[in-house]
Amino acid sequence: MSVLFCVQLPPPIHGASVVNKTISDSSVINAAFDTRYVNISPASEIADLGKVSFKKVLATAKIYQLAIQTYLTFKPRLVYLTLSPHGAAFYKDGLLAILLKMLGAKLVFHMHGKGIATVAKKSRFKKALYRVVFKGVDVIHLSESLFYDVEPVRDQVRSLVAVPNSVQAPPEVAVEKDENIFTFVYLSNLVRTKGADVLVRAAALMPKHLQDKFQVKIVGKESDKEYTDEIQKLLDENELNNVHFIGPKYGDEKYLELCSADVFVLPTRFKNECFPLTILEAMSCGIAVISTQEGAIPTIVENGMTGDILDECTPEVLAEVMIKYIENPDYLKACGKAGREKFSAHYTPQVFEEKLTLALKTFAK
Repeated sequence: MSVLFCVQLPPPIHGASVVNKTISDSSVINAAFDTRYVNISPASEIADLGKVSFKKVLATAKIYQLAIQTYLTFKPRLVYLTLSPHGAAFYKDGLLAILLKMLGAKLVFHMHGKGIATVAKKSRFKKALYRVVFKGVDVIHLSESLFYDVEPVRDQVRSLVAVPNSVQAPPEVAVEKDENIFTFVYLSNLVRTKGADVLVRAAALMPKHLQDKFQVKIVGKESDKEYTDEIQKLLDENELNNVHFIGPKYGDEKYLELCSADVFVLPTRFKNECFPLTILEAMSCGIAVISTQEGAIPTIVENGMTGDILDECTPEVLAEVMIKYIENPDYLKACGKAGREKFSAHYTPQVFEEKLTLALKTFAK
């Protein structure tokens, strides 16, 4: 059975592109199907995402040409497309989907973002456009808790299934951990809505008697200079120097930061947040997670079991939860252990490959 994968591949590095790279590199998936891959991302940097430029328009035209040419010569049984949910990227992906359907392609969308239901509710025109794009298409989402987002626009006679994301188990890394200092780590791109500043502000609100007992590490790539400068100003105001901006880390260095930390913190308010890979990476390292109610995060992080879900994404609320971990080492250890067990059961590449392979074979019937 042949499958044409039209997907965003890195660079830039973000959740969807990382998962798509996992698929393209998967010996299991490439053995199960006769595959071809077309990179449908016209952006090369995180800062380019969501922006329209002449360069990206030209790149998009070349993507259409390559995708259509590959479809016509390869003649796949199924076309797998990672559809962006809104904005300029949706129009780019949606038009490609319509063109491929006009040529007779059988499509499946794999959603890695949310926001469709909100857009469709505000605009009848956009709701109608979504329905045209989704007509005759099977859909994969990251969690059943996200099905609501496509229900208003999807083709109800087609299938809708959940296939959670996955990450590799951490490599063997030599960890030198200072048992006298409690470490909170943020690891994500430095986008304002991802909330690195919320963590930095929360650190400043911690009680004085705890200030010399913990440190905060901010690990991530700059994407907005104004926002990075704002974080740097907050760090400059930190008299105890217990908050550190590390910069981007990848591969073993990334896992070294996670494995040497006690708690992973992602105070995200990102409107497109669905299933953050960094949370899975933290769980794979056996550390507790503090995050928010965005997307499917509450289904990954079980509140009080594998970590904490913030009632409100504010520095004040986050500081209270951080105090709880410092003062309750048994709770910290229990959350880390439960998180690693949940990762091993649900979020490994083996589980992902099995579920995706089954879904695609089912759709192709």
